[in-house]
Amino acid sequence: MQNFLRRSLVAAGFAAGTALQIASAQAQYVQTAVCGSSGCTCRVSNVTIEEVEATLRLPTRDGAIDMILVEDDVGFSWQDLTPAQLDRKYGGDGSCLLELTDNSGMEDGRWQISVGTTDLSACKMVGGQIAAGGMTGETRTINWGREFHPDTLFMESVGMVRWSKTGLQTWRGVVVDERMSANGGSSGASVIHSIRVDSSTQVSGNTVFEYDLNIPGLDAAAASVIAGMQCKTVTPFTARKIG
Repeated sequence: MQNFLRRSLVAAGFAAGTALQIASAQAQYVQTAVCGSSGCTCRVSNVTIEEVEATLRLPTRDGAIDMILVEDDVGFSWQDLTPAQLDRKYGGDGSCLLELTDNSGMEDGRWQISVGTTDLSACKMVGGQIAAGGMTGETRTINWGREFHPDTLFMESVGMVRWSKTGLQTWRGVVVDERMSANGGSSGASVIHSIRVDSSTQVSGNTVFEYDLNIPGLDAAAASVIAGMQCKTVTPFTARKIG
């Protein structure tokens, strides 16, 4: 009986291992390119076609696995070109070699976040003043691992931000997004981060705070006071590898 159980466990383990190997072999990752006015940056991503459909809501074309998913100023599209043809199409010299990678594509090392000047021009409660200056945060050693995720950069806020991927290189993080209604009026407040991976050594983005209050049926004087309570601020930030 013990021999039978032992053989059954070995057989089950072998079958599971074989299934994992088959699944891994069948996984097909999307070729991607980010293109501008002077060419493209190409790579084989760790994203599948199914993940592209779910994240970007971009319909899959027949034969898409043999195409390149291109992100340019217009948006995303499947293009049936070679990397060299694609690079030349966008003004490059045709040298867009596909980078094969099993990691995030980010460079490990010492990173620093710099916070820029907050734009208060749409925040009437502070008179539309522009905050002076920005600030530079502490330096942190980061090992990115297999896949980029904002939590790796903003470790102090892990669990406090609901991150969602909005593109191949872009993310949206919700700190708070609440709205209340009562007696025909409404109010809302939100704090939302937007970030983009610019390169293997830089990530940029901004934090937007918004507050609005709506109370219908007020006279002109009261409506003017309420209008002065509307507020939107935008704070840019950049994270760079410095060592």
